[in-house]
Amino acid sequence: MKFSDYINDNKKILLICLAGGLLFSVLLFFFGLGTSELLLLWLCFAGIFFFTIWTDYLGKQKRIRSLLSTLDSLDQKYLLAEIADKPETELEKVYFRLLKTALKDMTDEIADSKRINTEYRDYIEQWIHEIKVPITGIELICENHKTDVTRKIITQTELIGQEVEKVLFYARLGSVEKDYLIKEISLKDCVLEVLARNKQFLIQNNVCVHTDAVADTVYSDQKWICFILNQIIINSIKYRSVQPPVLRITSHNTENCVSLSITDNGIGIKPSEISRVFDKGFVGSNGRVGANATGMGLYLCKQLCAKLGIDIDIKSEVGKYTTVLLYFPKSDHLNM
Repeated sequence: MKFSDYINDNKKILLICLAGGLLFSVLLFFFGLGTSELLLLWLCFAGIFFFTIWTDYLGKQKRIRSLLSTLDSLDQKYLLAEIADKPETELEKVYFRLLKTALKDMTDEIADSKRINTEYRDYIEQWIHEIKVPITGIELICENHKTDVTRKIITQTELIGQEVEKVLFYARLGSVEKDYLIKEISLKDCVLEVLARNKQFLIQNNVCVHTDAVADTVYSDQKWICFILNQIIINSIKYRSVQPPVLRITSHNTENCVSLSITDNGIGIKPSEISRVFDKGFVGSNGRVGANATGMGLYLCKQLCAKLGIDIDIKSEVGKYTTVLLYFPKSDHLNM
């Protein structure tokens, strides 16, 4: 708090004191007190007046610094009213009492919101696990009675399963660290698992996939990596061009990282939109033209990569290709 702020806050009291001093000076002058005596009284009054103002200002300044220091040292700022020094004035006591009441209501509200959110997330996860049972049942029935129709049904159930899985991963996004296991995994195994999961969808779209150049291992969580790869591959097919879809998946081992690239020959992304593809809800001009985009797939990929310590990048040229790159960092600690 600046001294000018203090003067501005107390200007009414200061003006009353000065007006009172002036009034008494006039009265004393009419009662015959000389000019020299009045000047001496004003000097004494001014000394006491400014000393009182300055000491009060320093006291409040010290109090403010103490409160700010206490606040900075707290991880949970809302505990200030509980941790701060005992209120020094009656006004502070009132303010602290009001602050405690407001903060208690706030913490109760937050606790209720967290409880409701946790219950909702638990329900979503339970529902997802339950809905997977009939989806798997439909796939098994179709596998045992293969016709052109059942193959198309399997393709649609694969797409349903992907959307259901996307909801599950989104629900768990806030607690990823509780649900992953870091170990050495084969990138090729992850790629083949994703391709097998979408077998009918790939066949129905006549997709040609090249995976011969994938041969590296990384340290990460296989389940989350498969989900990321699944979103990227499905996007590559969803945004196909008039040509038969071709996917080229390669890995490259460098000194600092292992990179995995997924390149398609699709319609590409406009230069003005490529910086926004990882934004939540962004669908772009391609997503508005019959692709039924939600803008959540790449957003989830970006968030999960951040949680797993993976860098993700995307390069594209309209009408030619799109390449998504995953960079898995190397660490000597992981090789112990």
